[in-house]
Amino acid sequence: MITPEDKPKFAMVAFIQDAVARALAGKVALARIEAAAGTDLAHELASGASIPRNLALDFSPLLDILNLTRLGEASIETILRSFIDPTGELTRIFEGDDPAAIFARTLDFFRRKPELASLGGVFGSFLEGQFGIALSLLTTFKNLASPKLPRAIADACLEYFFGADGFMTVDGIRITPPMQKSGAPQALGDLRGFLSEKTGERYLRDLIAVAVEAAGDIQYDLRERYPRVVARIDSAARDTAKRWFVGFAAMAEAGVTAAVEETLLGIGSFQGNRLIAASAGAYAGTAARKATQHVFLSELNG
Repeated sequence: MITPEDKPKFAMVAFIQDAVARALAGKVALARIEAAAGTDLAHELASGASIPRNLALDFSPLLDILNLTRLGEASIETILRSFIDPTGELTRIFEGDDPAAIFARTLDFFRRKPELASLGGVFGSFLEGQFGIALSLLTTFKNLASPKLPRAIADACLEYFFGADGFMTVDGIRITPPMQKSGAPQALGDLRGFLSEKTGERYLRDLIAVAVEAAGDIQYDLRERYPRVVARIDSAARDTAKRWFVGFAAMAEAGVTAAVEETLLGIGSFQGNRLIAASAGAYAGTAARKATQHVFLSELNG
């Protein structure tokens, strides 16, 4: 739930998430794979190299959009006054100082959109109990308009809780609830879920990540493009391509998540409240993953 003290923090999180979602909606180039002179991604894969020594990932375009230096130097009040909110939706939600009214306007966003009705059964209690999740969904649906999106996000979260393997990302990574498996883990891939603590921060990060994964898959058509591009790669380089697809996406996620959370936790009012910072970091970091997966496939003409 939101408190009076948390309002400016959540408003800053909304600022970050909205900037990311608008960039995804506009399909702005948020990352680049830069190659040394005389080579490119396809050539490096064909060369038989096991690691991409001649390639570098640049995710600074996304960091430029977030303008984290400005966030760290400016007061929260300055950031709130500089909201770039073309539709006015976030400005309206954060009006006034009454947390109950802010929360009610957030829920109203979902209730007055028939296309979001399918989310009620999946997210109803989450929307009421965790403002960070509600805000992440709001900034996503405010900017991304695909009719496939509501059902895709709802199904992704149901897979996270109920799927035999949890939610499976496009690159084959399983995101599962902590301690989902009973008994000892049967495979190394189960170890993270088996050992992870059941904390609010873990669930918050997972649910936001799953939602943004589903949104990014639709926005960039990754579920269709990825297997098509991989199938075209020479069999000798196919496993390497899959590993690099995972690796570049992980690099972007790690760098952006760390940058966002380090900035927010360096602001006095965020100190001691990792949960709110986590909602911004998970959103931006996962978006960086999806943008990097998109550019990887684009480099291979896929």
